[in-house]
Amino acid sequence: MAAIETHNLRKTFRVQKNREGLTGAFVDLFKREYREVAAVKDISFTIPEGEICGYIGENGAGKSTTIKMLTGILVPTSGKLTVGGFVPYEERERFVKNIGVVFGQRSQLWWDIGVIESFQLLRKVYSVGEADYKKRLDELVERLQLQELLNRPVRKLSLGQRMRCELVAALLHNPSIVFLDEPTIGLDIVVKSEIRDFLKDMNREHGTTILLTTHDLQDIEALCSRVIMLDDGSIIYDGGLEDLKQRWGTGREVIFQFGSPTKLENLRAKTEGLPVNWSADNELGAKVWLPLELNVSDVLVRVVGQTDITDIKIVETNTDEIVRSIYQSGSAERSEDVSEAAAGGTHG
Repeated sequence: MAAIETHNLRKTFRVQKNREGLTGAFVDLFKREYREVAAVKDISFTIPEGEICGYIGENGAGKSTTIKMLTGILVPTSGKLTVGGFVPYEERERFVKNIGVVFGQRSQLWWDIGVIESFQLLRKVYSVGEADYKKRLDELVERLQLQELLNRPVRKLSLGQRMRCELVAALLHNPSIVFLDEPTIGLDIVVKSEIRDFLKDMNREHGTTILLTTHDLQDIEALCSRVIMLDDGSIIYDGGLEDLKQRWGTGREVIFQFGSPTKLENLRAKTEGLPVNWSADNELGAKVWLPLELNVSDVLVRVVGQTDITDIKIVETNTDEIVRSIYQSGSAERSEDVSEAAAGGTHG
């Protein structure tokens, strides 16, 4: 069953045109002109129950506008959408009891009162029974280690502490669908890791559907099996993360450290006939690039055992690089020419 479904979803905004100069500004006071700007352009996708889906795009791509329509904050200009079986903007009161929302740069906690008081107020907002509330709160507080923070005013929390409390606030009513908009923005690497682990556990244990927007592609790598990529209001990729790497990856690098000086020409001779590229900064280290269709073992079998190797490291194509390449081309449909150019440009 689909947790989230959109069909030809569109949102346009009416934006005032500003005429140039003092005369133009004066004319604007009496006769305004407007233009239509499409923030989201006829997008369609389905997210099944229990999936963690990454929704990514550059600033201005339409991510936040989509999230606002899916959560009932904005009404679509045209198209259809359902979330948890509800049309968000039509059935808002019943709908919000089924979703949780975390906006990384906006808080749903009251700034000057203790964290626990915010939680109690939210219990009443969502009409959660006392027994269910206590059970859920105890589970979340223990999992996110918030015992010491419950009586502290929100304004005295660090960003990482506040973000963990925001997650509890969004999950107190046990929603089946959670929207996370930049949940790890500005956090240090330890807190990011804790939040990712928590989200994975929640998805596994409760089957919670998660739609995640983020600029941190490590969030995507850690959590998502599927990615929807948006550019200028349109979907340019919707599919698996591994498929994205396979389609757009320019290859892999194997980095060798040697126990004794090893000449580059000797390494090239060992892999003669293979479509690989060797490079080295010195005689105690070298790296070899190989295309995705070539197995790493085909290279290792020729080098290991015949060379004094102290360490080997295999480096996959970085997701950041893949996404950057897609945005530069404007499409996730990759041609062979682009693939060869990328490989040649990076490693030739």
